[in-house]
Amino acid sequence: MDIRLICMDLDGTTLQNDRKSFSPRLHAALAEAHRRGIAIAPVTGRQYGLLPQVLKEHPVWEQYAVVCNGAQIRLLGTGEVLHRLDITHQALEGLLRLARKWDLPIEFSEDSRLYLTAHSYEQQRPWPNLAFHRDTILANHGQILDALEPLCSHRIEKVNLLCIRPEIREQVLQDLQEIPVSAVWASSTSMEITHPEASKSAGILALCRLLDITPEQAMALGDSGNDESMLRTAGLSIAMGNAPEYIRAMADAVTDTNENDGAAIAIERYALKL
Repeated sequence: MDIRLICMDLDGTTLQNDRKSFSPRLHAALAEAHRRGIAIAPVTGRQYGLLPQVLKEHPVWEQYAVVCNGAQIRLLGTGEVLHRLDITHQALEGLLRLARKWDLPIEFSEDSRLYLTAHSYEQQRPWPNLAFHRDTILANHGQILDALEPLCSHRIEKVNLLCIRPEIREQVLQDLQEIPVSAVWASSTSMEITHPEASKSAGILALCRLLDITPEQAMALGDSGNDESMLRTAGLSIAMGNAPEYIRAMADAVTDTNENDGAAIAIERYALKL
């Protein structure tokens, strides 16, 4: 297979467990892929302003980034927006009603700033899996407001719906079907919500058009539910060893975990053919 594009998720895939760095082996694999003319693009649920420092240091391969689960395509080096899809005002109002109905924390993201109420913030405290989000992301990019309703007229790129307990999971999913949005699982209890036409799959297809290649020439690496659409779209899909079983089952191949250089190993094997 002639790989001309590597689409790589960040958290749980290419980033180490510190959520901010690449391993030396991955740095080397990406540099070699670039030298051979293979395009490289982070494809992530993160907003552009929340990308890790390792991507802000102008790696030799920097070009495009798909952020907000496909709601935006930007130039990685400058942040210039090439494409964006914002959630409609009506959908935002519906999401607020849903959050109130099930008493769930909800966050609105506008230009990489996360807005939430004090109640939503306090609801996250008992959840250990939200420690990084609460103590790092919100500490640096969060702002507490009295209410989110005034933001429904703003250009909101992404909404986080958090702390979804297993016993209400199906009811929440049913309610979401009535709202014109795209919703994917970022973890077993958290969802990332965007415009209905936004997806990592749509992001890959747009990148392929920009690069004048086919999706069959793209390789995708991912580890979670929000990677599912791009794994189904790319010609070669690689699941991380730390991915849930259903993600590993749907992929063309499974590599090692993110902490054990799984991304570098896959790039070396399938793109560089080492």
